[in-house]
Amino acid sequence: MLLPAAAFVVLAYLPYVLLSQGSVFGYLGGYVEEEGYDDPSAGSRYSLLRLVLPDTWAFPVLLVIVAAVSLYVMWRGDPRRPWSGALLVTGWCFALLTPGYSWYALLLIALVALDGRWEWLGIPLAGAAVYVLAPTLHFQPSLSNIAYGAAAALVLVMAWVRRRARVRGAEAPGHGATASATGVNPRPAR
Repeated sequence: MLLPAAAFVVLAYLPYVLLSQGSVFGYLGGYVEEEGYDDPSAGSRYSLLRLVLPDTWAFPVLLVIVAAVSLYVMWRGDPRRPWSGALLVTGWCFALLTPGYSWYALLLIALVALDGRWEWLGIPLAGAAVYVLAPTLHFQPSLSNIAYGAAAALVLVMAWVRRRARVRGAEAPGHGATASATGVNPRPAR
């Protein structure tokens, strides 16, 4: 299935690549520069990573973390609930990229609606707080750290709570009902 899908994408996109003469990505390069993603020391991009890492390490570490989360989803994800893995990967991308525009997270909101893990809604709220409050405040990187840090902490705490509920449910007699009542996927590990 992967080979025909890849072939279709290449064949469908090939005319654009041939006709664009190097501008196939349009304004993407300009956008990356304009938003400060090319300079990790500028603005509030990668703000959570920059709390604990040197600025120059932020982007490479971001790539490693996103790759690790993606591999985890591919290895341990539930193929019957692909939106759950998509929420995990997309959510951590937003949390670590710390975008300044909250409307980017509309995809995340849709995935939350599909999956039901409401704690991820903190990420779009963090983006909204940065977008609305940062122009009036003079500590934008700190605001980004606080907003996205609180959102990431909520996600981690709820993951711990859900995992703990799943373990307790597995230890109790009749654990199938407990696991499904908590909304945790009772699928065994591979």
